[in-house]
Amino acid sequence: MSLENRGYKKVLLIFPDYKGGHFGALRPPAGLGYISAALKKSSIEHDVIDMAVGSTEEELTERIASLKPDLIGISLMSFMYLRSYEIVRVAKRSAPDAKVVAGGPHTSTVKEDVLKGCSEIDFGVMMEGEDTIVELCAGKPLADIKGLLYRDGGKIINNGKRDFIEVLDDTDFPRYEKFDIDKYVTEEIGVITSRGCPFQCTYCPVLEAIGRKWRKRSAKSVVDEIEYWHSRGKKQISILDDNFTLKRDRVEAICGEIEKRNLTGLDINCNNGIRADRVDYDLLKLMKDAGFNSVAFGVEGGNDKILANIKKGEKLESIEKGIETAVTLGYKVTLFFIVGTPGETLEDVEDSIKIARKYDIFDARFYNLIPFPETELYGYIKQNNLFLIKSEDYLNQSSQWGSTPVFETPEMPKADRIKALERVEVVRKEILERAMERRLKTKFGIFARPISKVYVTDFAQELLMKYSFVRKPMKRLYMMFSSQS
Repeated sequence: MSLENRGYKKVLLIFPDYKGGHFGALRPPAGLGYISAALKKSSIEHDVIDMAVGSTEEELTERIASLKPDLIGISLMSFMYLRSYEIVRVAKRSAPDAKVVAGGPHTSTVKEDVLKGCSEIDFGVMMEGEDTIVELCAGKPLADIKGLLYRDGGKIINNGKRDFIEVLDDTDFPRYEKFDIDKYVTEEIGVITSRGCPFQCTYCPVLEAIGRKWRKRSAKSVVDEIEYWHSRGKKQISILDDNFTLKRDRVEAICGEIEKRNLTGLDINCNNGIRADRVDYDLLKLMKDAGFNSVAFGVEGGNDKILANIKKGEKLESIEKGIETAVTLGYKVTLFFIVGTPGETLEDVEDSIKIARKYDIFDARFYNLIPFPETELYGYIKQNNLFLIKSEDYLNQSSQWGSTPVFETPEMPKADRIKALERVEVVRKEILERAMERRLKTKFGIFARPISKVYVTDFAQELLMKYSFVRKPMKRLYMMFSSQS
């Protein structure tokens, strides 16, 4: 006999504050925004508290007292997940009779371990959560809800994966009515136009977090969302897809729809990264004309040996061609690299540095490689006993931004990894400084260099990443005065 599910009438959704994180609350969290939209569509009373914008535990307690929710939902990232568990405990003390449901990438990845790790969590939602949480609230028998984890006495039951939402146009896009939208660090609105990634990079947790199968929204649906925000004065759009440019004809249709609707003044970025082998001059030019101004490329490694090792599925030649084309067209280009993949040496890291310095890009981000649970990389490191820090520890620190390695390899032991991470941080600042000076020189002349030197300091970067009162006016000034050399 399965447990009775009486359903839930009032839901409070929580986004954690991730204390110690490198970034502040840059923009409203789109994933939680989709859950909020699904609850609204089903006429389920709910509220949202995003603690990342500065809401305290006391404010959380007050919000719970006001709403009196019978279900509390929280979005879990693998990063700083122990902090999220603390927030769950605060919420549960405030509403001991309420049930707690946890979704997000961490729940999708480690599944039952979330309920084992935090006894206050009653339910877990794996993968896409819109339909699962609505069915839970509607009172559907627990055993019949796919994608759900729940407790039955002393056992944790896993109902198995729910089928993917194939027609993404059927989901309502987030409008963030329940979010305090003016408190975010940037004025960007994040837009998700597709879900999933068919590629097999060894370090990427996408398989368990959202799935390999690529599902798309139509051009009309995407531009309906962009137009919604454009009409409200929100013209900075951040595409959050893992594979926005996977299908060329869809990108062309989106750009055509933007032009047809005369949505001028847009500042669209693909800062989450696009694949260089899926773009060319004509497509990047079309995107630029439609309002795309910034793109990032996941280079990851500086030679074909490393790209093959991580199963990137790209050749360096096509990556460089994409970078060169984007720079030529005047994009603000960011490159992503990872440091310390199995098989990588200090000499290979120098190849990455050469690529970063070769082009007039805006930024090069070199990440301390973090093994996420259930990835091929994680399995390799665990099997070969290469960890220097336990996963519980490094996942709950800002590890990818520091120079403390979490594992070592025969090709790059701990001392070499520290050396490499310290070196690439110096290189990144050089690139950022040159880029800012290049863009500001026309308007500020001899003052461009000292301004750029201040810009790359750790203090200035922290202000820009975490504080809206600094970031928003600086962005406006940057757009007003910057120029491409």
